[in-house]
Amino acid sequence: MSRAETIHLAADISFLHTDYLWRMPGSWIGYPYYGSSEFYEDIARIADRGVMDMLFFGDTGGTSEDYGGNHEAVVRYGAKWPRHDMTPMIPLMAKAAPGVGFALTLSTTYHHPFHCARLFNALDHVTRGRIAWNAVTSAYKNEAANYGFDEMMDHDERYVRADEFLQVAFKLWDSIEPDALILDRERGIYADPKKVHRIDHRGRYFNVRGPLPALPSPQQRPVVIQAGLSGPGMKLAATYAELQFSTRRTLASMKQHRQALDAALAAAGRKPRDIGILWSIRIQVADSDAHAAEQERRYLESIPPEAGLVEMSAQYGVDFSTAKPGMRLSDFADEVRAQKGNLGSFEELLKTIDPNQSLKEFAHRFLVDRILTAAGTPTKIADTLEELHHETGANGGFILGRGYSAPDNIREFVDYVVPELQRRGLAKKKYAGPTLRENLNG
Repeated sequence: MSRAETIHLAADISFLHTDYLWRMPGSWIGYPYYGSSEFYEDIARIADRGVMDMLFFGDTGGTSEDYGGNHEAVVRYGAKWPRHDMTPMIPLMAKAAPGVGFALTLSTTYHHPFHCARLFNALDHVTRGRIAWNAVTSAYKNEAANYGFDEMMDHDERYVRADEFLQVAFKLWDSIEPDALILDRERGIYADPKKVHRIDHRGRYFNVRGPLPALPSPQQRPVVIQAGLSGPGMKLAATYAELQFSTRRTLASMKQHRQALDAALAAAGRKPRDIGILWSIRIQVADSDAHAAEQERRYLESIPPEAGLVEMSAQYGVDFSTAKPGMRLSDFADEVRAQKGNLGSFEELLKTIDPNQSLKEFAHRFLVDRILTAAGTPTKIADTLEELHHETGANGGFILGRGYSAPDNIREFVDYVVPELQRRGLAKKKYAGPTLRENLNG
C-alpha cells in the first residue's frame, strides 16, 4: 500500500439502486432504473474526474428474512434488495473511466479459489490492471441457505477456510511466470512450458491441480481487500491484504483499530504501511451546518418509521421487529451473539454511543449515524478529513458511504470537496500509473 501520505479516495456504490435512494429527489434522474449501465458509467466518469482511486461493489447472495421472519419489509422498501451481480458493470465502467479502479466482492465461504483466480485474472486483463478483490467470509444466514447450507459455517472455521482459499488463489496467480508468453511466429512457439507450473495443492478444503489456464494479468493478482474486525479477520488481513475497509465511528476507535492492525502486521512479519485503511464516511456537502441539518431532516422524514430496524436486522442478523417498548440498544447484544450475527460492527456501536439509549431512538437515526459523518461546507469537510487522516497515521484514506442522492452525492464531493483537498496537497491531481496498485502506492 501507499508509501505516500496523500488521501486515497473511494466510494461504496454497492446499493445505490436500493436503500431508499431510489425515491429521493435527484436520484436516478434521466437514467433507466438499474437495468442498463449508463448510470454506473457516468458515476465512473465522475470518479475519474475527481482522480478517485476506486469504486466498490459490496455483495451478499441472500435476501434477508431477519426482520419479522420473512422478506416482506426488505422487498417492500428496497432495503439492500435486489442484490444484482455487479460483475458485468465493471468492464463497461472501466472503459468509460480509464483511471479508476474497481473492487468486487467474492466470498471465500461459498465459492472456489480456482473460479476466483480465473475470474479476477480476466477482470484484471479487461480493466488493464484496475481490479481489486474484497475477500469476505460471509456472515448472513440466508446467503448460506442459498448455497445449500442448512446452518451457517462457524465464524472461526470460515476464516480457516478463507486462509486456505487465499493460499490457493495466490498460488494459481503465480503459476504462470510473467515472461511465459513468447509468440514466436517463425518458430511456432506460443509460450514457454517451463514457465507454466502445476500447484498440486491438497488441503483441508481444496484440492487444486493447476496451473491457472490464463496469461498473467497486468497486476499479476488483484489488490486484495479484507475488512474483518475480529481476531481471525485481522490476522487474515495482516497475512494477505493490501487494503482494509473499516467502519470505526470515532477518532479514538479509529486509532485503536490502526494500532491493532499494526500489531497483527508485525506478527505476520509485515510493516504498517503494507496495508492502508479506507475509513467509511458519509459526506454531505451543504452551504452551511443548518443546510446540512435540513437535508438530514428531509431524508429521515422520507423513509419509513421502521427503516432503521429493518436495516439493523439485516446488518446484524437478528429480528429487531421483536423489540419491546423502552428496550435499550444494549439489550440486543446477547441476541446478536446467540444468533451468530455480525457482532464486530455491533460491538463498535456499543462502544461509541450510549448503549443505554432506547432502541427506537437509535434506530430512527441508524441510516445517518451508523458510520462516520462529515457534513457542511467543502472547507469544513476537508478540515475533518485532514484531521482524521493525519491523526490515524496518514496511511490510507476514505470510502464514501451513501448520501441522500444518487449520483449527486458523489458528484458534489468531486466538484466541491476534492478541489479543496487537492489545493491543500492532500489528494492527487493525476493518477500515479495505469494500474490500481500503482495508484494506491503513489
